[in-house]
Amino acid sequence: MSDAAAAAPAERELPGLRAKKKAEARAALVGAALELFATRGFHAVTVDEIAAQAGVSRRSFFRYFPTKEAVVLERRREQLALLERRLAAAPGRAPVAAVVRAALGALEADYEANKRRVLAERALFAHAPGLALADLEIDRAVEAALAAAVAPRLGRGEVARRRGRMFAAALVAMLRVALEDWADKKGRAPLRGFAEEAVEAALALLDRPAARA
Repeated sequence: MSDAAAAAPAERELPGLRAKKKAEARAALVGAALELFATRGFHAVTVDEIAAQAGVSRRSFFRYFPTKEAVVLERRREQLALLERRLAAAPGRAPVAAVVRAALGALEADYEANKRRVLAERALFAHAPGLALADLEIDRAVEAALAAAVAPRLGRGEVARRRGRMFAAALVAMLRVALEDWADKKGRAPLRGFAEEAVEAALALLDRPAARA
């Protein structure tokens, strides 16, 4: 076997190893940041302190995150991207209820899998107005994605578009209340029950006759 052939498997592994190291570095930064924020408050912690806690340089921090706010909001932005992918993949003839439940089911799994991180984030949102505002902006993006997916399934024209927006706005608001209640209970109860109550209430709005423009 030639030296080139022997080296080939190792070379093929390098991209995977690099990706693994990057994921580990990001996770270390997130863990360090949330730990420091929880003990000292968001505004009292610097980027340098987060980097030191994670065992990386300040330069490495900025390789992964543009700001310390981005560390906190990363999971929510990833959730938004996941929701958009699930909605885009929904069959064109699928009913609204099926589309919404399938998309939100993926988010529910993410919340349960990252419960400690979610609870830490919620606590930060309660004491850092800037983070809370950014969180609401992501909610608006979630609302827009839901409205765009739902409206075509309600018909055509301005009435369908408005109903889709109203449904999405109501659903996101109800889900926010459900999530806050779940977080207040420290996630001890499954999120599914809280979320399903919100989905059912929002879907009931679609059963009402639409007002004509």
